[in-house]
Amino acid sequence: MPVKRIIQLALAFITLLSFSALAQAAQPLVGPNWLKQHLNDKNLVIIDVYDGNQRAAFAAGHIPGALFTDFLHDGWRVKVGAAPGMLPPIKDAEKLIGRFGAANNSYVVLVPGGREKADFNATARIYWTFKALGHDDVSILNGGDKAWFADATNPVAKGETAAQPKKFVAHLRPDYVASRDDVKRAIQHHDAQLVDARPPAQYEGKAKSSAVRVAGTLAGAVNAPAAALATPDGTRLADAATIDKVLAKAGVKSTGPQISFCNTGHLGAGTWFVLREIKGNTQARLYAGSMSDWTSDPALPVTKQPRS
Repeated sequence: MPVKRIIQLALAFITLLSFSALAQAAQPLVGPNWLKQHLNDKNLVIIDVYDGNQRAAFAAGHIPGALFTDFLHDGWRVKVGAAPGMLPPIKDAEKLIGRFGAANNSYVVLVPGGREKADFNATARIYWTFKALGHDDVSILNGGDKAWFADATNPVAKGETAAQPKKFVAHLRPDYVASRDDVKRAIQHHDAQLVDARPPAQYEGKAKSSAVRVAGTLAGAVNAPAAALATPDGTRLADAATIDKVLAKAGVKSTGPQISFCNTGHLGAGTWFVLREIKGNTQARLYAGSMSDWTSDPALPVTKQPRS
């Protein structure tokens, strides 16, 4: 066999091994060391998730190859009726994901953006979007940018690089998505546990977000605040013992159908991530519209006396 052909086959084999190792490593959370090892892998897409227009902070320093996304304005959530946190129409979601250079064979790493503080919940919401659209090769960098910059040996890039658009084809998975009708059935038939991810004051009806029409929660819901499941800086999840304590105190079940919610599907995504991706309950779903969608219908019940 000609030497040139041998070299071509060897390079193709190495590329295949690299991609296989990357795909096999698909896990909910990865650390900076893992990302550093795979930084130059083919088909890797890194998306730095910022909550608000903070392009200047991103451009000043970020993980090499990372792309900036504005969680609030890039279209990861869309307004349907009075609910601002809905999953985009499938075709729009496909275009959005493809715009970041992600194809169906891409391995996507989502990074909670910010050197000091970040929003794990926003990152979890985008993670849920990938999963709901049928893309399994996605992880969150636990600790986000803060963890990356904590190691002075990690490379840092500046400025921005535009992604080369790719074609992404979605395959919606209903087992990730809870609808308003699903919530109605859960309340009427008690066939799914409702988990409120909001702060206790909102759960108890003592305070409310401007995104919802009236204060209160869903009948029978338990309260597992997303903030209690993450570190105060919002860059990573809390340790396992803390998570278990929060869930046990709230009365969250370890198995069975569950629906996580909040005001707009933001905090709810963080709690959903813990329930499904960390604790392993494959029957946990996210109600993306959450209380903004629910309270938009005055006929639907809201309680201010949640079960203790």
